[in-house]
Amino acid sequence: MTRLLKLATLALLLPATFVAQAAEGDWYVAPSIVYFDDDPDRKIDAGFSGGQVQFGKEMSRRFSLEGLFGYHDIDGFPAQEHLELGINAVGNFLPDSLFSPYVIGGLGFLRADVGLPDFNGLPTAGTASNSATVSGGLGLKVRFGDSRWALRTEWRARHAFDDSLTDHLVSLGLQYTFGDSADAAPMAAAAAPAVMPEPDADGDGIPNTRDVCPNTRAGTTVDSFGCAADEDRDGVPDDRDQCPGTWGVEVDENGCVPIRLRTVYFGVESAVLTAHARGKLDETVAILKRDTELQVDIAGHADSSGPEEFNQALSERRAQAVRQYLEQAGIDASRLSARGYGESQPVGSNDTFVGRADNRRVELHAMGR
Repeated sequence: MTRLLKLATLALLLPATFVAQAAEGDWYVAPSIVYFDDDPDRKIDAGFSGGQVQFGKEMSRRFSLEGLFGYHDIDGFPAQEHLELGINAVGNFLPDSLFSPYVIGGLGFLRADVGLPDFNGLPTAGTASNSATVSGGLGLKVRFGDSRWALRTEWRARHAFDDSLTDHLVSLGLQYTFGDSADAAPMAAAAAPAVMPEPDADGDGIPNTRDVCPNTRAGTTVDSFGCAADEDRDGVPDDRDQCPGTWGVEVDENGCVPIRLRTVYFGVESAVLTAHARGKLDETVAILKRDTELQVDIAGHADSSGPEEFNQALSERRAQAVRQYLEQAGIDASRLSARGYGESQPVGSNDTFVGRADNRRVELHAMGR
């Protein structure tokens, strides 16, 4: 038993020394239980009688070297103890996959201590055999996500030269990998090649292949189609929309609901405001006092009943009459502009009484905010 402990100590020191001298890379330990399917000539039934520990060093993504220490305490007639030391090379297939099959092969040493004698000619009690071995087999590692742990199962055929006996060993255990790269996800293979970004001529973040509006002005907020964003769908881009939230209504060029000021009408060849006209202008005064940034363009018009020069002057007097009324009502003159257009812009036919009445007017147009 003392010699067995010495050999066990050697088994632990051997792979540790091997790992320390190996090239820089992750190393691991893999303890496992072993099912021992012995050579028929041994005349024993080992079964699950022991285990093994493998110490390894990853020399590259596909290649590892590892030391092995195995021990079996076999009950039976005769009872036996087997101690195995070995150095194996491991070739990994699909090293970056969750399921990584591998091949294993190497050289080793096997000591078999036999207890009670066997009447069929096996060694007598207390004898031992030492033999060089060669082994090879297949295995599978199943990684637990991106952790350091993996399930490891392996089949290995081991031939002892001195005894000319071939045993089969099936193991199941866990592998724990040390080192920084063990923290990396096992599925992370070599860095993927850099992907060149798709061309984006106007720099709005939408590739040319998907950009419905390829010439968007720099700095414009765009939607997923590369067009100027228009959240309220009023036809005016958000970066120019002075009145956001105007859903489903007609808006002006600023995205605001247009303010429509009332038109006032005049008598034949008259620039005097009627009571009805003054009532309409009072409504305009109320609007202008609520919206102090609003400006008004006052446009006077005339029908074609008189000479053109007379009608031009008449339209100007009508525009000034409206302007004076608004100023007297408290509207600052800087917010008002007035001019006459004579008979040049009729809205009705000058050949009819109703048409001429429609043309004797002053239109008020709200501008700016």
